[in-house]
Amino acid sequence: MKYNSTLPDDSVNVSQEHPLALGLKLTLSLLLLAGVAYVLLGYAINYAVDNISPEQEKKLEEMFSIDMNISEKDNPYLTKITKKLTACAHLPYDIGINIIDESEPNAFAAPGGNIYITKGMLKKAESENELAFILGHELGHFKNKDHLRTLGYKLVLSMFGMFLGSDYGAAANTTLNLGDARYSQTAELEADAYGLDVMSCAYGSVTDATKMFERMDEGDEWKYFMATHPGFQKRVTKMKEKIIKDKLDITKKVIPLEKID
Repeated sequence: MKYNSTLPDDSVNVSQEHPLALGLKLTLSLLLLAGVAYVLLGYAINYAVDNISPEQEKKLEEMFSIDMNISEKDNPYLTKITKKLTACAHLPYDIGINIIDESEPNAFAAPGGNIYITKGMLKKAESENELAFILGHELGHFKNKDHLRTLGYKLVLSMFGMFLGSDYGAAANTTLNLGDARYSQTAELEADAYGLDVMSCAYGSVTDATKMFERMDEGDEWKYFMATHPGFQKRVTKMKEKIIKDKLDITKKVIPLEKID
């Protein structure tokens, strides 16, 4: 019997799966791998941050110096409030406070023990009580080392973006940013709780601690789903729950705000 050889079918090396389905599987697999790597790197970041010394943090301050339009350093009034609060915070270093010449209300903690607060935030405050809570909140970030964890996570996100490139980087970064937002919002709520504790210790009261957030609340909690901060309504609710639970005083007289140039 004579054997007649035949060429293989043209489709032998072609996937029978629809290109869209295949692309979706590849994208989901990539996102899953990115998520797992992100979680593992998160553990590494937390371990490194928990074991960093104040001296090493000072070196980080030099490496990641912040270029801001600082109008004043260590304002006497703000320094007085900060020292009153830090006496209850027991942080491993002194805290410096810097005023940024920006109209947008904001305040944040940076490596090395520096608080940056904008003129816009100072204008929002209507009493020393409100300002004391904002500064106490930032001390909470130092206490929990959130400022260092945030720096670590931002570096990881940048690394993923460079590694994945433009094709999958956008999708992966959206997924990772969602995880980062969830972590950041939790950290903000914990800093709020700490701000109440340190304010209660320093002032014997948390009178008006929630007032600024109440004024800034515009509703629309859905806007904060992927934001780094929770909505003001949620923050005020959580703070009031803690005030009731811990029986924090809210009856003492409001302290007038001194003039800040």
